[in-house]
Amino acid sequence: MRNSIAALAALFALSAAPLAAQGPPAQQPGEELVDRVVAVVGDTTLLYSDVVQALEQLRESGQTVPTDPAQRDLFVRRVVEQRVSDLVLLEAARASGLAVTEADVADVVERQVAQVRQRFNNSDTEMARALLQSGRTVDEFRRDITRQAIDRTMIQRFTAAQMAKLPRPTVSDEEARAYFETVRAQVGQRPANVSFEQALVKPVPSDSAKARARRTAVEVLAELGRGGDFEVLARRYSADASKEQGGSLGWFREGQMVRPFEAAAFSMRPGQTSDIVETEFGYHIIRLDRIRGPERQARHILIRPEITPEDVARARTRADSIAAAVRAGASLPQLAATTSTPGDQRVNRNVPVEQLPPAYALLGTAQTGAVVGPFEIPDPQGSSSFAVARVTAQQAAGQLEYADVADRVKERLQEQRMQEQLLAELRRNTHVAIQI
Repeated sequence: MRNSIAALAALFALSAAPLAAQGPPAQQPGEELVDRVVAVVGDTTLLYSDVVQALEQLRESGQTVPTDPAQRDLFVRRVVEQRVSDLVLLEAARASGLAVTEADVADVVERQVAQVRQRFNNSDTEMARALLQSGRTVDEFRRDITRQAIDRTMIQRFTAAQMAKLPRPTVSDEEARAYFETVRAQVGQRPANVSFEQALVKPVPSDSAKARARRTAVEVLAELGRGGDFEVLARRYSADASKEQGGSLGWFREGQMVRPFEAAAFSMRPGQTSDIVETEFGYHIIRLDRIRGPERQARHILIRPEITPEDVARARTRADSIAAAVRAGASLPQLAATTSTPGDQRVNRNVPVEQLPPAYALLGTAQTGAVVGPFEIPDPQGSSSFAVARVTAQQAAGQLEYADVADRVKERLQEQRMQEQLLAELRRNTHVAIQI
């Protein structure tokens, strides 16, 4: 469970305009659109029609675009500056050899197409008719947003890689507080939130059940060695939701998987299949498909040992004893360290009540200091676990204050300054000419 506040989305959302629009150009009433070059970045030209598209994209997203000529001119200049910055980053990313494929952005493109389709009552026919009126076919529209998604992804990856090499600048409390005051009106209300400690107790399979599961894993590994199809075997044997996708886990980075699984996956080469890897979930066979910088794309087959009703009863008894010990004054985080509770889930701060999973709903109304549980946490892929929680703080909904977000504000300012430093260095080495 992440320690975050949903209301911060507005505060920390990037304000940069998209690289290109997803709709046809639009001009002001009575204005004739005459295309011309408004900026040159390296070997790339930025056209006035590109800027008009960006303005239309901003308008469709709900942002107010000034109609007063003087204010609109200033607004356009800011959009051009942002687009020039995007192009400087894109040129540098391409020069670095960074590559992003259509497959890398396929999910993003499909979501964008679905969002546009919703505007036309989910009708492909109506969407196609509207696109034709703007001079584009559906295929051309899809190609456009695919190119845009590739460019955005390339910029994001390049920027992240370059910023990782830069020292983080110092941001004083006074600077952070002053920045917060400039965006306070955009932040909105703080949702009701709760902070709590917890311990999770999972049923532990018997030694005989683990031995049977391992024998199955050995048999599956042997079948793979004889040329068996990994995806087919994953659908047949795997005991988690990924089986429906042939064991696909998608892309992940270090820190997202349990340690033994991660150690194996990050030591492999694309196309390689692991030996049997044991984790708290069971026995895995991993196939690494692709490497993309710090990310890995892999499939796995998970063989889970059987959990019996007796195993579940023992877990419930242990959870009862932990709850009794906490009510008697024991430290819940210390007890959690003796269970299978992940380290980042033992102490949870400022969790919006509306985002609590259903099993945790009682925490939203419990008094500070109350010990809740044990309560059951269902697992669709296996047996239920049991949680014991102690509420450490309750905070009612209200105006978000600087103290609530001080660390995040400082991080945002640091990132902003690092981005400015990176852009300044790149612009010194890139031909940029703005003609507006």
